[in-house]
Amino acid sequence: MLIPRKLDDQRFEDILHEAVGRLPWLCPQWTDHNAHDPGITILELMAWYKEMQQYQMDQLTPSLRRGLLALAGVRPALPQPAVCALETDTAQERPALSRLTSRQEVCFELLEPVVQRRTVLERVQIEQEDSRTDVTDLLAGRMELRPFVFSGQRGSVLRLGFSGEPGQELRLWFDITPPMGAERNPFAPDQDPPREIAWTFEGSASVQPLSDETYAFSRSGYVRLAAPEDWPADADGLRWLRLALARAGCEEQPRLCGVSDRRYQAAQQQTRARSHWFTVEAGAGQRVALEDALARTAELAVFRRTAQGWEQLAQYQEEISGQARALVLDAQGVAADGEANILVVCLDPVRVHDLLFDTMGRPGEELYLNLDGQTVLPQHFRLLCQTLEPDGAVRPAVWHCVDDLYACGPRDRVFAYDPVRETISFGNGQYGAMVVPGKGSVLVMDLVVSQCSMGNIPADVGLYFEDGGQPAGNTAACGGQDGESLAEAGQRLLRQLRHTGKCLSAADYEEQARRTPGLRVAAAKALPDYDPQAPVGARGRAMVTVVVLPASEEKRPAPDARFLAAVSRQLERHRTIGVRTQVIGPRYVDVDIAVQVRTNGTLEGQTVVSALEACLSVERADIGAPVRRNDILALLQKLPGVLEVQRLELRGAGQNVYQTAAGDIRVPPDAVAVLRRADVELVRI
Repeated sequence: MLIPRKLDDQRFEDILHEAVGRLPWLCPQWTDHNAHDPGITILELMAWYKEMQQYQMDQLTPSLRRGLLALAGVRPALPQPAVCALETDTAQERPALSRLTSRQEVCFELLEPVVQRRTVLERVQIEQEDSRTDVTDLLAGRMELRPFVFSGQRGSVLRLGFSGEPGQELRLWFDITPPMGAERNPFAPDQDPPREIAWTFEGSASVQPLSDETYAFSRSGYVRLAAPEDWPADADGLRWLRLALARAGCEEQPRLCGVSDRRYQAAQQQTRARSHWFTVEAGAGQRVALEDALARTAELAVFRRTAQGWEQLAQYQEEISGQARALVLDAQGVAADGEANILVVCLDPVRVHDLLFDTMGRPGEELYLNLDGQTVLPQHFRLLCQTLEPDGAVRPAVWHCVDDLYACGPRDRVFAYDPVRETISFGNGQYGAMVVPGKGSVLVMDLVVSQCSMGNIPADVGLYFEDGGQPAGNTAACGGQDGESLAEAGQRLLRQLRHTGKCLSAADYEEQARRTPGLRVAAAKALPDYDPQAPVGARGRAMVTVVVLPASEEKRPAPDARFLAAVSRQLERHRTIGVRTQVIGPRYVDVDIAVQVRTNGTLEGQTVVSALEACLSVERADIGAPVRRNDILALLQKLPGVLEVQRLELRGAGQNVYQTAAGDIRVPPDAVAVLRRADVELVRI
């Protein structure tokens, strides 16, 4: 273990005493060592300066702490804006970045444009054999149902009826109620969903979704489908999309509490500057279009890239084309190398004076951002600065935000941002390049601010669009979080170090099995040196068998092949070299209980049966645990109205199941005991 050195190990008095003590050897002619001597005053000044240096050398600076965390693979989490979904009328088209606000002046922006729909979701039905039940209240979110096990009957089908013209892409939002019990682990990229849903356009053909954020109704999200041109309508003019469960999987039955085709995402943020990049051919009269809401009213700064670099265009023409703002500009002499050669910076017209800065060109120059206490999202923060090029010319160039200027070179076009002081800091020519002096030499080209955690607001707070006052219903905004401090990142590293990346003990194998991405694992039991296929008493050397139990609504859930394969892949990544692993499902042992209870007359037989069922159920399963007679006795005697348990008999059925002399039932290590029958006799007094 490394022992840190203490560099700040001398006080001012110690330093001064040591320096004065050396004077007789260094300068014998100096005999007056009292405080009034000017030389002693200079020594005191140097001692004070040395003490300050030692103190700073012994400090763990933020830049050093950040670098040490980076060596350990930990970087402070960036601030994130809260995100919600909007239910809005699509009669009026709205571009992306359209702003909404609440009565508390919390600003949101659309992350995607609102477009007019040619196909509108009108009705929802559940089909069972020859009957159909209307559940259109699902569109308003006023009901909850299990679409594939409707009213307890398996095999039901969900039908969505659309009006309008076919041939348009369908984008549907499904609200899924999270199941009770074990939570589902986050999905890994390209992971298979836990079940298969068949999507069919009635009268046309089956189709696979273009994208499915719900992972087959495992969580809320969007599903995108391409509607065919030959999608026929019924007698009522509706076109039907049919959803059937092709493979149920081994986990929960999905619960649907809402479906919508007019839900759009919005983030609690405010875009004050945004850059748009285009690639055009060289020549006059080139046209580019800006389609977001900020571009419609923004102050523009237009640049073109030639062989020498970027230069600003002062002359261009504007056109209004539908919902877009188009620019016609002279692109003669632009670089034709296939890269972006036109840059358009859109500035919030109300904030232009806060986005354009004059500079003096001094080392370490600082600029103040007027953010009204909001937080900059660093992933959307860049500057366009006048920069001294190697050929001696001064041209615009993109500068990026970094955490530490001292990690940069003298020509790096970077800047640092202090969120506490809301200031931008440039380099000093040695650590980071210096900014060129001039009027308007620094332009903020990308800037998005947010209230972060303060933007997590409840549902239906009264959001309305700023450009007309149209209201929009919203779901609860969540996910907003402030930037992680260095201390919080350090604590996160310590928590990560408590969990090993490799499985060293049985508990490690169980933990990794429960953390399998995309699964709901109710229980896991690791059995070292155990092979269920081997003869009784034989040991599987260098083998770990992991028994997993999926979270399910079934009385005796069993993992399917997909579930077992996912856990096997998880353990394969974390197992120790030389150890074989296998994943199996549990065996179930039937237990019969006969009990005679003396009661005062207030106890019902069904109460006893329910207590026994709850005790020997999958929800409270302990894989491999025996059924102890004393535990059952204690459970029965706690029931209200029980005076005495006069007789209690336990019987277990199954391979390798036996009963001990004390009456306990021993089960195999990979088995779970469940109640099969309970015979209850009540003796009333």
